[in-house]
Amino acid sequence: MLRRIPFLAMYFLTLALLGVGSQRTVRAQPFFISGYGDGIYVSTLNRDGAMTPAVLIAEQANASFFCFHPTLDVIYAVTETMRKDPKNPAAVVAYRAEKAPYLTGKTPKLSKINSQPVDGDIPCHVVVDETGKHIIIANYTNGSVVVYPLATDGSIQKESCNIVHEIVPGKKKSNAHCSAVAPGNRWVLVADLGLDRVFVYELDQLSGKLKPGPHPFLELPPGAGPRHLSFHPTGKYLYIINETNMTMTAAAWDSKEGKLTTINHESTLPPGTNTERMSTAEVLVHPNGRFVYGSNRGHDSIVCMAIDLKTGAIKRVENYPTLGKTPRNFRLSPFGQFVLAENQGSDSVFSFKLDGGNGSLEPTGQSIQVKAPACIRFLTEQSTMKN
Repeated sequence: MLRRIPFLAMYFLTLALLGVGSQRTVRAQPFFISGYGDGIYVSTLNRDGAMTPAVLIAEQANASFFCFHPTLDVIYAVTETMRKDPKNPAAVVAYRAEKAPYLTGKTPKLSKINSQPVDGDIPCHVVVDETGKHIIIANYTNGSVVVYPLATDGSIQKESCNIVHEIVPGKKKSNAHCSAVAPGNRWVLVADLGLDRVFVYELDQLSGKLKPGPHPFLELPPGAGPRHLSFHPTGKYLYIINETNMTMTAAAWDSKEGKLTTINHESTLPPGTNTERMSTAEVLVHPNGRFVYGSNRGHDSIVCMAIDLKTGAIKRVENYPTLGKTPRNFRLSPFGQFVLAENQGSDSVFSFKLDGGNGSLEPTGQSIQVKAPACIRFLTEQSTMKN
């Protein structure tokens, strides 16, 4: 019984923060958008779900993914290109992004701190560790994961580690698609879409190097194609969105051993759906820990899965149309009361009201236009939603 108290305390505290059973007021929330347009944009989500027109605040080619530093006003964005691209070679850029002006409705330009070349092809994901000392980048085409130490001002230092995944028998190639830092900052998990594995590495904070853990990977079904990862607020479970076979995987996470164990797999689509030319993209757990969401491209929907709080297992509840084409990314607002769905194929972002009690999404009727959006982040977010 004693072991359950911390989880229950956290759970009911989260419900209080979410305003369950109360009339909590949601203040305006600035958020950034990047993708395959002209660079990085800023908008603000208002209390009624309306969003201000997106304003370009930094020009960058193929800024497909970005993340925020945990303590500094710094943002890191990758340039999703090849190393030998003659105009825009693969790189990661650090920008100064002071929060105060954006929180008051202003839209200043980001100021570039520095950049580093990425020794990898098509960097598609970047994440900062919990201490703000390292960023980890996944490179899709050559199947590698690269670590860069960060200076105290947030600037990016030269790479400290570069691991290229070896081809597994029976697989055509490696496609590293994202990294997630496990709670506690000891382990880094890397989803490799091409190898159907989620790799587990131990991060050395002093050297900035990764080494395979004692349980080096979780093997997923052939052709699953693990793409993105999201931890449960308790840190006990991991949810994996599988791009190729249109499923989501629930896995138990042992933080002491660095070990993943499959709990169950669930389709992200209604029964009988023809999956031709479809793929999944993003996965996010709600802050209350009761639901996990995933996006379906082609089906153009966000699926809601209910989470069994005792076992971590998932079960599909419903699919909700994103009102556009190709929802590559989406984001939950900091207290989980709204969802912003990006539609890369139709250059739009739509807002939805989220019911934390049953997990349902309801369109607000509000949207904005942004060219080919691919990543979205709120300026201030809960730590449980940083992956």
